[in-house]
Amino acid sequence: MYESIYNIDFQRLVATLLPIRRRTILMVQWLIALVEPINQLHTQFLRYRQATNYKLDHTAQVFSLEDVLNDAFDVSARRIYIEDGIYIFPVWFYDRADNKPVRFYNRAADDKVRFYDHKALGKLDVDFTVVLPNGLNISDAAMLRLKALVDFYRLPDKTYTVTYG
Repeated sequence: MYESIYNIDFQRLVATLLPIRRRTILMVQWLIALVEPINQLHTQFLRYRQATNYKLDHTAQVFSLEDVLNDAFDVSARRIYIEDGIYIFPVWFYDRADNKPVRFYNRAADDKVRFYDHKALGKLDVDFTVVLPNGLNISDAAMLRLKALVDFYRLPDKTYTVTYG
């Protein structure tokens, strides 16, 4: 909004605020040397402000999270994307309004009754999947950084996995 209030030229400020009769080269250079720590703190503040504004500009929405991950890990090709988790609608076995008996087991056939598949059950507990391209080799430290970024931006009740695809 008001970006110009953060642009401070300390060398010009020192020269401007110094009275004219005291503006010798030696005096100006000495005051600039005294102001240099403030200039360095100002530079650190500007970097912190830029990083904080970046964090505030991005949200937990899918497109925003994809932008953050691509900015951090795949700047040129931008191949990282997010898929929704698999959701299987529940099967209702019994409706109280029907008032009928429920039978799941046939003793004559001696069949085991299964209501879910063990392999599919492992995929159901994630809300979204971060898909990394096959050509993108990420080290263990970078994978921890990726998970930290996702954890920072995702909603607290959402779960995820990271896969290559």
